[in-house]
Amino acid sequence: MTGILLGLLTALGWGVGDFYGGVVSRRWPSLLVVLGSMVLATLVLFGGILIRGTGIHIGDDLIWAMTAGAIGVFSLTGFFRLLSRGNMAVSAPLTALTTAIVPVVFGIASSGLPSPTQSAGIIIALFAIPLVAQGSGATSFYHTMRSAPLKILEPILVGVGFGVGLVCLDQIDTTDLLAPLLIQRLTAIPLLLLILWLSPGRRLALRQGFGPIVTAIRPALFWLIIIGFCDTTANGAFILATQLGELTIAAVVGSLHPAVTVVMARFIDKEQLQRAQSTGLVLSLLSIVLISL
Repeated sequence: MTGILLGLLTALGWGVGDFYGGVVSRRWPSLLVVLGSMVLATLVLFGGILIRGTGIHIGDDLIWAMTAGAIGVFSLTGFFRLLSRGNMAVSAPLTALTTAIVPVVFGIASSGLPSPTQSAGIIIALFAIPLVAQGSGATSFYHTMRSAPLKILEPILVGVGFGVGLVCLDQIDTTDLLAPLLIQRLTAIPLLLLILWLSPGRRLALRQGFGPIVTAIRPALFWLIIIGFCDTTANGAFILATQLGELTIAAVVGSLHPAVTVVMARFIDKEQLQRAQSTGLVLSLLSIVLISL
């Protein structure tokens, strides 16, 4: 039960972070928002380690934390690239579904099948995840699946990247969560800076200087702290969930985070729920009940 509760905390952290990340990204570039939240989260993690006073002890988990950080950056960049093309109705559900399937397959291969009730909950959740993630593009999603199957390849590859990142987090076996989370971000930030440096907007930034960018994004600092805190907390909860429970359960429950984002959009932004999303939310609740039995 503790593993399931931590999985729910993971879903909550990722869902809240995604919601406010989307809100802030309406005014500032998405990758810049991610970078700002990562830098602030890194400073908080550094502060936590300094206050604790025991230093950084990560050992064999170093490679897994670094791999998770690197894969996460490239997957996130690929996901934003997909969304920039206007493929959200196809990309979001396929990426979310594939992200869940990869650790599920790995968990079953390494630990065997969960109980029949939990297995039923997992199957229901795998149906619920793309439903809550697809938004108003249900028709476009299924039409693309039938008429242009090659367009689904890139979202699937991005989802595989996210899923492999979760598998890497599962390999971290330590009671010191601050160290691997810090290493994960220290790996991700230089790679994200490199991607931003190679982006088309670099020349404009160099001509104008970075001062205007910093000044423009300063009002978003509070929300960047919230986003970084939510993502860091979610990753830490996921690591604990895999240690105290099963990767399969933690990955599936954590991957229900689009449901949290959808509910927040409904009550905070007053967005109307689509029929597919409502169905997905009901299935999400049913899957959690079954998985917890």
